Amino acid sequence: MKNWKLSRREFLKMSGMVMGALALPKLEPRTQAVEQFIDGKLYGRIAVGDVGAWTEMRSEPNVDAPVVKTIYRDDVFEIKRELVANKLDPNRYKQRWYETPEGYVHSWMMQPCRSYYNPVVNALPEQADGQHGMWVEITIPKVDIQVQGSKENSSYWIRSVPQPRLYYSQVHWVSDIRQHNGRTEYLLSEKYGALPDQYWVDARACRVITPEEIAPIHPEAGEKRIVVDLYNQTLYAFEGKREVYFCEVSTGYVKEGKWTTTPGVHHTWRKMISLHMSAGGVSQYDSPGIAWTLLYHSDGQAIHTAYWHNNFGVALSHGCVNCLPHDAKWIWRWSEPYVGYYPGEQTIQGFVGNTTVEVIE
Repeated sequence: MKNWKLSRREFLKMSGMVMGALALPKLEPRTQAVEQFIDGKLYGRIAVGDVGAWTEMRSEPNVDAPVVKTIYRDDVFEIKRELVANKLDPNRYKQRWYETPEGYVHSWMMQPCRSYYNPVVNALPEQADGQHGMWVEITIPKVDIQVQGSKENSSYWIRSVPQPRLYYSQVHWVSDIRQHNGRTEYLLSEKYGALPDQYWVDARACRVITPEEIAPIHPEAGEKRIVVDLYNQTLYAFEGKREVYFCEVSTGYVKEGKWTTTPGVHHTWRKMISLHMSAGGVSQYDSPGIAWTLLYHSDGQAIHTAYWHNNFGVALSHGCVNCLPHDAKWIWRWSEPYVGYYPGEQTIQGFVGNTTVEVIE
């Protein structure tokens, strides 16, 4: 593995995100980040850390430049351009920064979001079993939710924060529609891996996913194979000997132990349009709406989107293979088993109708 693979302690230290922000005597006043989004504009959301975590915006694209202001998780800024650091940071593999109207932020902390509001629908489509519903994708950097029922009895990601919200690229299931406070709202939930939480959200933040856009890619091709390269933090898709896709990924941040990405030859066994993932203990996480999930290992290792960092090409996951949304979606559509729109899940047994996933060091 590359020598920039981090321990969890190093990862937190080098990120610049202070997890115990609320314990400090006093913080600078909250920055006035963007809250209303313009269609087609590129934004960046501070995605790293827990609620209250903060970092610093710089006057130039390097870690030693003067501090412009303190910025916090979930703050959103317009991205004017991406550029390379004007001074090498030896502690980081990635040297990319984002320029905002107010200063510079390292790219790995910001989830890039091409923001769009969407037309709303007034009636849900009927599925084959008579139920009504549809899959939607969040297309703005963040949107607050209103929990239906008791917040205290909801999942950790809802009850642990003052204001729960959804983020760009998350995918959820819509089961109802209402008019509330002069706007259309969808009732969202998760079909797989979650408590039966339901929450209302502004319908304009949700893009309807159609059956056509999840249709299989190259279904006639044979000998499909995925290769995950742990050393280079990359993924390749092959049809026979021909490479048909390439992307950077983030795999497990330790080489051995619980949070490793297991080397060897594996086979896909379950796919879901969206999955809720969680784990307890010191490394607790509770992540809803993880789109385009492809399970290939019996302990839950999967290829899927990640909306909580933008450091693809660096190992920092809990063992799964993190991808940018468009990369994860392509791999999901291309690989077997093929999944229909409803219920949006397929599980298989044995080695027929799946795709080989080879993890190499």
